[in-house]
Amino acid sequence: MTYPSSTTTIHERAADWAGADVQGTQIHAEAISLAPGLTTGTLTSAPLTVTAFDELVPSWNAVTPGAGSVTVEVRARVGAEWSRWYSFGTWSSAEGRSSVNGQKDSAGQVMTDTLRLSKQATSYQYRVTLRGQGTTLRLLAFNTSERARRSAGLGQASDKTAWGKVNDVPQRSQMIYPDGGEVWCSPTSVSMILAARGIDIKVPQAARATYDRAYDGTGNWSFNAAYAGSLGQRAYVTRLPSLAAAEKFTGAGIPLAVSLGWKKGELPGAAIATSSGHLMVLIGFDKAGNPVLNDPAAPSNDTVRRTYPRAAFEKLWLTHSGGLSYVIGE
Repeated sequence: MTYPSSTTTIHERAADWAGADVQGTQIHAEAISLAPGLTTGTLTSAPLTVTAFDELVPSWNAVTPGAGSVTVEVRARVGAEWSRWYSFGTWSSAEGRSSVNGQKDSAGQVMTDTLRLSKQATSYQYRVTLRGQGTTLRLLAFNTSERARRSAGLGQASDKTAWGKVNDVPQRSQMIYPDGGEVWCSPTSVSMILAARGIDIKVPQAARATYDRAYDGTGNWSFNAAYAGSLGQRAYVTRLPSLAAAEKFTGAGIPLAVSLGWKKGELPGAAIATSSGHLMVLIGFDKAGNPVLNDPAAPSNDTVRRTYPRAAFEKLWLTHSGGLSYVIGE
């Protein structure tokens, strides 16, 4: 999907990997796996050309049995020069998953799940490494965006067809868990969406399964999408330009986990006074077009459902994260 400020490219079929260099891997109709008898292998894509960008967020869906794992790396071409390969860490359903700290040079830096470039690029290339028998990759997605245009879609007119439709998503508070729940907004949001799709994963389990050792937390966007993907869902990270664009998902029955931040007084009715970055689930819109959320920062499960003013919410979502959203189950 392509918007003025953001492009999300999804690779999940054999044709999407045409021209890739494979070393110890094999391409199937809808997946990548290791070649028979091998325990490690790579696939390096052909260069991809997109609208100019200075941020990139990857996501992937993989099955990693036992101690199997997947590593995703990206490099960008700025002008005539390629950057180094930047790593987004090692993903595994087993313990020990980790992003990589300290990746910063003149071309850019990786902030856990986000590559931020010093200058705009129009091409990138990715390399994925599979380890362990049975490890299979089903989907790779790359969101590229331009930071300066994050708010370009603010106030975009809605066709109103999704107004008055609210999806049934179980309400779950992160705050009822005394052992770290206050920072579990991302896995709590994922667990709510999974529950709506018939997969009842408890919040502490989701938190353990998304914990990033280097980040020392559960908020890695790529890892949260990977976790939903490991449970058989089609899940990826994208950036949407407006609530009007988000309505296309909620109107189709697809709730979104969305990331925003706010200062005191900026989000009327907020479950917490301020946040430097918080995930909640956009489940629909009321009849006036205001977004209806399952906000896991609420103090109890039965107070999670919230309706926030449309203009204030949209501004905070776009200015904070550029409309970042998890799409799970599309």
